[in-house]
Amino acid sequence: MTFTVRRVLAGQTADGQGVVLADGPPPHGVEAPDGTAVSDLFWLDRSPVTAADGGDPPEGGFPIEPPPGGFHARVIRLPAPPAGTPRDDQWLRVAGEPPDLPGMHATDTLDFMVVLDGQIVLGMEEGELSLGPGDAVVQRGTMHRWRVAGDRPCTYVVAMLRTAADATPPVRLEPRLGTTSGGPRRVVTGVGPSGRSVVLHDGPPPTIFSRGGPNAVALIDLWQTGGALSRPDQGGDLEGPWELDPVGRGVAFRLVEWPPGEYPADEGWHTTESIDVDIVLSGHLELGIRGAPPIVVGPGEFVVLRGAEHRWRPVGDNPVRMAAVMLTLA
Repeated sequence: MTFTVRRVLAGQTADGQGVVLADGPPPHGVEAPDGTAVSDLFWLDRSPVTAADGGDPPEGGFPIEPPPGGFHARVIRLPAPPAGTPRDDQWLRVAGEPPDLPGMHATDTLDFMVVLDGQIVLGMEEGELSLGPGDAVVQRGTMHRWRVAGDRPCTYVVAMLRTAADATPPVRLEPRLGTTSGGPRRVVTGVGPSGRSVVLHDGPPPTIFSRGGPNAVALIDLWQTGGALSRPDQGGDLEGPWELDPVGRGVAFRLVEWPPGEYPADEGWHTTESIDVDIVLSGHLELGIRGAPPIVVGPGEFVVLRGAEHRWRPVGDNPVRMAAVMLTLA
């Protein structure tokens, strides 16, 4: 089964002109005979200072964690376990796992994960739950493990932020329960009263911004770090007005939803002081880069935006949902 990944990498020239730097499979990927596959989308050795920072990772393997203060985003496909495989043997195995809890591990990272296709089970020290397409997880450095459910492969994208010893104190944020119904599913992990890892929240996030009316775009915060990452459990949900730029010059994990419709050609252009890793979950979007021809991206395709003035417009008759990780420039 061929693992094909499309990544659009957009940036700007020295004089500020928008440019598409790459459009196609990222160069750093691997596919094993059993169907396991990994493709790296973007890599940073440290917090970005300019939009030109980062890129493709160095050759030499696929380390689980990025360097201290760094970041990586990758898409992973895991095959379904063969029929009849004992449950304990279905967990994705890792080095150093406890003998009585196969696959259980923790990393010094805050992880943002979205399921693209198939079903996967997130196991905690206390409990487990099944995830499907469009479900998002905020994994906060806790003990956890994964196994594919069903008879089909599971594909997901994960962005990992590694803690930095010299990070400045962040804006204080705390997780809040969602107050809406029927919204996107967000799972947040943590540590329970017993000191063991648990799911703290499973439901719609509380921070949703929309101006209302026809063609209203919904902007949904899944998590904000409030600043550079100093702890894996850092961050939470906003309580004040929604802002486009991440709070405290930190990192934002969010969803954007567009209804189908006609959008004025002269609206929506903007730039951000961030590097953005975007994943189309459903529908099709036209990405406009000021100074470059527009590009249409669809489900399971990725865009890395590095400082270019741009806009998004839905294409076709279906609504669009996109996940985004925004890393503010230091």
